[in-house]
Amino acid sequence: MKIATIIVRVLLGALMLFASISYFFNLGEQPAPTGDMATLMAGFMASKYIFPVAKAIELVAGLMLVSGKFVRLGTIILLPISINIFLIHVVVTGTDIPMAAAILFANVFLIYANWDGFKEIVKP
Repeated sequence: MKIATIIVRVLLGALMLFASISYFFNLGEQPAPTGDMATLMAGFMASKYIFPVAKAIELVAGLMLVSGKFVRLGTIILLPISINIFLIHVVVTGTDIPMAAAILFANVFLIYANWDGFKEIVKP
């Protein structure tokens, strides 16, 4: 279980680092969204802050996961983002659902693996 936790932690952290760094440095051409996703993206872009904030959180959480420092905090701050990634792919686009599910599953798995550290937060 410990080796699986390390592998999942590093892979999820690396994925978040790649996604945030490629956003901030404009690495690679992104395909133009169509349909409902184009409408959603237009709203995100109109707000002018949602993507930079989300990508900054992904960057910080990715650094926490890859470095192994503050892993529990990294998994908690990444949870709302991974839930939204999954829900956008399921509800809006209907594509890339396995990848979005893998991101959410990895995040939930890391929370489960570190559950002893979260018991104080959720105790009645």
